[in-house]
Amino acid sequence: MESVCPACNGIARISIPCRRCSALMEDRGRLEDYAQPYSPYDIDDELGEASRAGQYDVASPSMLQGASANESGRRALDTCAHLFVCPQCGSDRRLSIPRRFI
Repeated sequence: MESVCPACNGIARISIPCRRCSALMEDRGRLEDYAQPYSPYDIDDELGEASRAGQYDVASPSMLQGASANESGRRALDTCAHLFVCPQCGSDRRLSIPRRFI
């Protein structure tokens, strides 16, 4: 079995209302895609290798402030952080989407 993000893989569509104007926000993709050169498989490959090796400290500290390295890494392996943007007012929101086993 493999752990995948349902939003990235088209398994589920995530709909959340904007906190400012209540319009439905649009999923603009993974946060990692904004911080690094585009490569859709690199982060999943790295997370999978870290999981198999027992190394869980691969999460970005800025994304998971206040958590220990092990907690941060486990959460990064279990979730996929996405950026949502409101088409009406332009506000944005970050959401950690739980990965699913398929």
